[in-house]
Amino acid sequence: MTTRLALGRALGVTAQLCAAGLLLTSAWLIVRAAQQPPVLFLMVAIVGVRFFGVARTVLRYAERLLTHDVALGRVVALRLQVYRALEQRAGHIADSGRRGELIHQVVSDVDAVQDRLLRIRGPWIVAWWTVAVVSGAVALIEPWSGLVVLIGSMLSMLAVRWLGGVSAGDDLTAERNRLAGELSQIVTAGPDLVVAGLTAAHDTVERIAAVERLETRAAWRTGRARAAVTGVTAAVVGLVASATSAVDPVLVGVVVLAPLALAEPLEALADAERLRPDVTAAERRLRALIESAPVVAEPEPTAPDPTEPSLRVSGVTIGWDRPLVDDVTFELPPGGAVAVTGPSGAGKSTLGLTLTGFVPPLGGRIEVGGVDAAALGPARVRRLIGRLGQDEMVFDTTVRENLRIAAPDADDARLEAALGDVGLGEWLASTADGLDARVGEHGAALSGGERQRLCLARLLLGGHRIWVLDEPAEHLDDRAAEALLEDLLALRPRVGLVVITHDPRVVAAIGHQVRLEAGSAVPAI
Repeated sequence: MTTRLALGRALGVTAQLCAAGLLLTSAWLIVRAAQQPPVLFLMVAIVGVRFFGVARTVLRYAERLLTHDVALGRVVALRLQVYRALEQRAGHIADSGRRGELIHQVVSDVDAVQDRLLRIRGPWIVAWWTVAVVSGAVALIEPWSGLVVLIGSMLSMLAVRWLGGVSAGDDLTAERNRLAGELSQIVTAGPDLVVAGLTAAHDTVERIAAVERLETRAAWRTGRARAAVTGVTAAVVGLVASATSAVDPVLVGVVVLAPLALAEPLEALADAERLRPDVTAAERRLRALIESAPVVAEPEPTAPDPTEPSLRVSGVTIGWDRPLVDDVTFELPPGGAVAVTGPSGAGKSTLGLTLTGFVPPLGGRIEVGGVDAAALGPARVRRLIGRLGQDEMVFDTTVRENLRIAAPDADDARLEAALGDVGLGEWLASTADGLDARVGEHGAALSGGERQRLCLARLLLGGHRIWVLDEPAEHLDDRAAEALLEDLLALRPRVGLVVITHDPRVVAAIGHQVRLEAGSAVPAI
């Protein structure tokens, strides 16, 4: 990769030198042709013009292939690092209200990082080498002019660096991320906003205006930097032209046009400096995400796989950055069931995330099949314990593809059997397309009960022997909720159930209850 990058840089510099050579050779050819020499005297220059014109295009294309290949390879590696970091923070992400902002941040920040290699470092390397070679070539013809060209180029670089930069507070990428988060919330809550008559998103309009202001300021800075390069170039041309009295008339065009040959690489620096602050901010955010202490660390396996699907919670303290509930204690035998109750905010959902390895316990011990969950690691724990949240994701595709998330290799017979086990057998038989029936966005083509049962079928196909269900009957009418509860309890010989609920009917049907009270011990009833 380093070799390809170095070769790509060399080709980029050579391509820009060919562009300069094309201009300067053309200048010499025009001046010399005006003297009407024999055509053979011009053949070398004519061939040179053709060579530089073709070589510039070919070399630039080859440079793009090599440098973009290296940049995209690094972006792939970075994206994998970010995905691993997000996986370790899955519990925090699941309960955060910034999903849209986070998604846009991860996508745009990772894409922005490649600009450091391609659109910031590349133009500066090309500009430095081009300035050095062209200034040296002019100095060989007329030393004073070569010095003027070099000094003028340095002044242009300083002007671009100063005028094209952005202050630390102008983080356009961060503002765009916040706008994406707000737009995501508006799209998700669109029907509710229409019903409430709140279709005017004033905050979002203000956010769009803020992004527009930042983009306008960035464009003005880039324009000022380009104008500075143009002004310095014009001044250098004037100084060089005034010092060409002692230069061979045939070479006057070469000396005078040399500063113009440097205008293209110097103006490219203005675009590079416009990108630098956003790229730096993106790198900072990604570094903080990757290098910060992980929420859940995946340890090396130190224990064998559990032999039975039982669960024991002993004196566990749950919470995020601070404890919510202390001394959570209960047991779930194979095929048993327990209801977790308590007031809103007491930590019930946090307990569900803790049991499935998304949030580490702050104290105590969790055993799965008699084996310490810390020794198993979160990934192995989640192979045994599955979780169904209140708003589980259902994708806008077919029933088959939604189920194969849990079992990619499952055949149709296995998928149909799982649907039958969770009470969707008759529904499947009644659909014209069967497993190919589309469920709509967020399961819009399904009823609430059908959507929940589809998600339960996924748990069944995933081979989870213990299910943590967070308000499984939420948003269902009484009849649908009772039917779902009956089907769940019918599965108990095959799976253990930890049901987080406020519904007294669910608690009565299960019989065994664990009540959470924020900040206090948790008795088992």
